[in-house]
Amino acid sequence: MEHLLQNLQKTIKALEILSEKGLPQSEQLDELLDQLFQQKIDLQDLTMNTSSPVYQQASQALGQTAARAEKATRDTNQVRDLIPAVNDAIGKLAKLLNNAGS
Repeated sequence: MEHLLQNLQKTIKALEILSEKGLPQSEQLDELLDQLFQQKIDLQDLTMNTSSPVYQQASQALGQTAARAEKATRDTNQVRDLIPAVNDAIGKLAKLLNNAGS
């Protein structure tokens, strides 16, 4: 669980940096940040099976997204490709949270 939360935090930090750069996508990045912050809060209170397929999918998606987000902070041309990756990770985190709640 710690690894997932670390990648979530890396993604949030990179999106904050990108949002402050005044890019055309800044508003969209802010919306994604709001969703990720909420999911981070929701995840911190949960205990879950880290070997479950839903957890593994969310963890993998977030790891890839964190790496892409950090690259995008160095090359803002990559932001366009980053946004769908963040949306995908948000969807997988939502599925994980829904699974944990049932």
